[in-house]
Amino acid sequence: MATQKTQKDESTIVGRQEITKRIASQSGLTQKKAAEVLEATLDSIRESLQEGHEVRLVGFGSFKVRRSAARKGVNPRDRKEIVVPAKDRVRFSPGKELSNAVVHE
Repeated sequence: MATQKTQKDESTIVGRQEITKRIASQSGLTQKKAAEVLEATLDSIRESLQEGHEVRLVGFGSFKVRRSAARKGVNPRDRKEIVVPAKDRVRFSPGKELSNAVVHE
């Protein structure tokens, strides 16, 4: 499996290629077809968000676009005050099942 460790917190990163392999394994699809399914899914989510829709996957979570307000910040190089402009950001809120699945006690 093509996972990699990060130095920061020693967690494992699972990328697009690994997700594609897992989809192929669980569904019986070829890796090429699984990659197409993954791309189509991600494209659909992206397009829905661009159109201003919330994407809700019951049990997994919700994606929505939120507008962040303009705010004051500080340039770390010269310590001068700057204005960080308002912009749209994608927010993800995990569903109850996903939250419960990753809780380690």
